[in-house]
Amino acid sequence: MAGWLDFFSLLFTTALFVGVVIGVIYAGRAISQAVESTKSSLKDKGINISDKGVSVKTKQYNRSDYLDSTQRGVIKALNASSFGTEQKQKQGASLGVRSAASRSRTSVNSVGSK
Repeated sequence: MAGWLDFFSLLFTTALFVGVVIGVIYAGRAISQAVESTKSSLKDKGINISDKGVSVKTKQYNRSDYLDSTQRGVIKALNASSFGTEQKQKQGASLGVRSAASRSRTSVNSVGSK
C-alpha cells in the first residue's frame, strides 16, 4: 500500500518533469524571438537571411556618382604626390627624400666603381 511519502514523491517528480518541459518550451520561444528580431534588424540594414541563404542589398550608382568618386580619387592621388610642384619637391628634400636624378647618379656610380 502506498503511503503519503510515496504520493508526495510522485507529485514532486511529476511537477519537476512538467517544470523542465515548460522551461524548455519557454527557452525555445525566447531564442526564436531573438532570432526573428535579429533577422528583422538585419533586414532593415539590407541583409536578408532566409532558408535559401543570405542576400545583401547594394546601393546602385549611376554614371555621375561613379565619375565623381573616380575624380575624387584621382585628385587625392595627385595631391598626395610630390612631383607636381616645386614647393613639394623642396619639402621632400628637406625630409631627406632623394630625387630620381640623384638616385640614378648614385646607382650608376656605385655600379661603375665595382
